[in-house]
Amino acid sequence: MISRRLLCGRSYCLVIPLALLVGPAGGCRDADPASGVPSTQASRATTNPAPSESRAATAEAFADGPPTNPELRLPNILFISADTLRADHLGCYGYDKPTSPFIDSLAAEGVQFMNAFAQTSWTLPSHLSMMTSMYPHTHTVETDKRTLPGHVKTLPQLLKKAGYTTRAFVTHVFLGKSYGFSRGFDTLYDLNPRRAYPEIEPLPRSLRGSATQPQPSSRRAPASSYSKAGPFVDHLIPRLELLKNEPFFLFLHFFDPHYDYEPPEEFARMFDPTFSGVQLGKYGALNSHIKGKRGKPATIKPEALRKTMALYDAEIRYMDTHLKRLFDAMSRHGLLDNTIVVFTSDHGEEFCEHGSMEGHQWTLYDEVIHVPLIIRFPDGRFRGEQRRTIAQHIDIAPTLMALAGLDAPREFEGRNLMPLIEKGDDPNRGAEYTYSQLKRFNRKWAVRTAHHKLVFTEDTKKNFFGKPVRPGYELYDLTVDPGETNNIYDPRDAVSRHLRAVLTAWMANKKPMEHVSEPSLTDEDIQRLRDLGYLE
Repeated sequence: MISRRLLCGRSYCLVIPLALLVGPAGGCRDADPASGVPSTQASRATTNPAPSESRAATAEAFADGPPTNPELRLPNILFISADTLRADHLGCYGYDKPTSPFIDSLAAEGVQFMNAFAQTSWTLPSHLSMMTSMYPHTHTVETDKRTLPGHVKTLPQLLKKAGYTTRAFVTHVFLGKSYGFSRGFDTLYDLNPRRAYPEIEPLPRSLRGSATQPQPSSRRAPASSYSKAGPFVDHLIPRLELLKNEPFFLFLHFFDPHYDYEPPEEFARMFDPTFSGVQLGKYGALNSHIKGKRGKPATIKPEALRKTMALYDAEIRYMDTHLKRLFDAMSRHGLLDNTIVVFTSDHGEEFCEHGSMEGHQWTLYDEVIHVPLIIRFPDGRFRGEQRRTIAQHIDIAPTLMALAGLDAPREFEGRNLMPLIEKGDDPNRGAEYTYSQLKRFNRKWAVRTAHHKLVFTEDTKKNFFGKPVRPGYELYDLTVDPGETNNIYDPRDAVSRHLRAVLTAWMANKKPMEHVSEPSLTDEDIQRLRDLGYLE
């Protein structure tokens, strides 16, 4: 019988072949001992090696559905993405304000990646990179005028084939059928307050009016075009009963803490005792301070900046509180006993670190691409451990495939993180790279190592809003300039030359643009995007 590591309650019942969890790490190059600069050029991101015989056999054995032996339980997977959440505004990543007690406890129960990075800084391509293990220029959804090509395999598709029930609850137009994100989900629900939270899925008669019905969250945030965490969790809790007795992949997208920053007053006062309203956190108030739209944005006063950041922090705490409600309910249902939990964010946000009150979808500095990444195992393995080796969004899907005992497609560009998790950081590894890109309001490309970041801005003359673009290269020494404020790019410098060659080679892997139909959006969808400032 083919062995396969699967989760049985709180412990493993079988051992999977080592080759299933430990393989070539990828993504690294040997360094020149004299210069500290990698001696070979990275022509592409990490790719998956050919599957080993045992991996192929395991995948084939379970390709037609879940195992019939009840002791061979597929692990459930709960994948949570919080929109616009900066890693450095969480306690577990060093923040000194009490924004995230529950997320911190989740990190303490799992393994935490301290240097995880997004492949872009806006919602649509970032989430598609998570689900396809592809960089945006590979899956090709680099703008909101494209949908995911039909041939691209997604994580929910692959898990569904292996016997998972795949469900998603989302709070954004981008994460729906129009753009291809729904591919592979048995059911995907967009919780849109404009529809007054309709009954998104009829509950079985046995559950109606039962004790599983949630108590409505108190003091909900003001209604907006997007769901807030309280009502979102209200709709999730009674549907947890539907997840029993089946292996499930559940994806949840919390829109908090994306602007508008409208936390309930009780949360706002935790971070601003002088709180007098949420007007400063609304897009209309922030708009005049967005650099890319204004060219020369209006200067925001220090007190207004402090109050706006306090509203952002309060949004995080609000989401954190309702995330705990959800986990408490899942625990009561016994749904965490056999469940792997992944928590991350699609991107971060800027608060004038580089002259703007919105950096996501505009820049590739760390405040917008450094994201939290936590993986919690139900048996408590690696509890409280941290990894400082670079990880990327595209690494999540191959890691979850491996944990489910499945073979990752060759097209996946990320790597399985389990070898890193099990063996720990290796100080003798060569340089590792993470790549990010933008093709929305302007065009930028970036490569980052543990010590340096190179950013290239294409010469498009003007950005999407008609404002001048400053093209060229920026190089930052992150060891002495973590805020990326001192550009030291010099074409004669060894580090500058090397990273420029690495980035140029990676950019050259961009696939030719095939014809893909534009997304079909309803008037309601368009209005929701307009509310966010994505459409004029």
